[in-house]
Amino acid sequence: MIRLIGLLLSVIMIMACYPLGTFQGPEVLPEGKESVGIGLSWMTNINTFQDSSSGNESAFFADGSLLFRRGLAYNTEIGLKFVGRPWINGFLLADVKWQIRDQAVQVAVDFGISYWSRLSLYAFVGYHPAIIVGHDNFFVVGQYNYVRSQVDVLRTQDLILGRHFKLKDSEYQLTPLFGLHRSEGSPENVFYSLGLGFSRPLNDRSIRH
Repeated sequence: MIRLIGLLLSVIMIMACYPLGTFQGPEVLPEGKESVGIGLSWMTNINTFQDSSSGNESAFFADGSLLFRRGLAYNTEIGLKFVGRPWINGFLLADVKWQIRDQAVQVAVDFGISYWSRLSLYAFVGYHPAIIVGHDNFFVVGQYNYVRSQVDVLRTQDLILGRHFKLKDSEYQLTPLFGLHRSEGSPENVFYSLGLGFSRPLNDRSIRH
């Protein structure tokens, strides 16, 4: 049972991490432009574990989120992600993305701060530095996550593959993702994830690629 609780804690916190929830490549919105969207994410562990009370099991979790992004000056963009009610039994993530290369191969760095109140009486705060590399709507994200509360610390790494698809005759953008995730505290448990994001500009269709 203790092992089960530890695994559930790890997978929930891994799901809180930036790439799976915000569906972002290295592109940035032009200054003053905004977009909104929704995201759906599923995650489970590759390795099953044995629990004496319930037999051979695997962990599975899913979440839905609301997304908002705004372009700033100097190739910079800010974003917000909401899951549930962030002030009680929910999650909030704020991130800043800076595009450092806008050529055929685009490169951006991102830093996110998260607040998670779902797991216990103790709120969790996370720090999520990432690098994003993309070309022609395909992108790869590498991220390190440091999440802590008053009683626990979780360190994880993510590798995310994604692609943007512009829906024909529509302002909407579809972004499917596939990710691999591991926790430093439990390296034998590797998690994989699938995500699907939908977004659209608030003011016009202009997005810099």
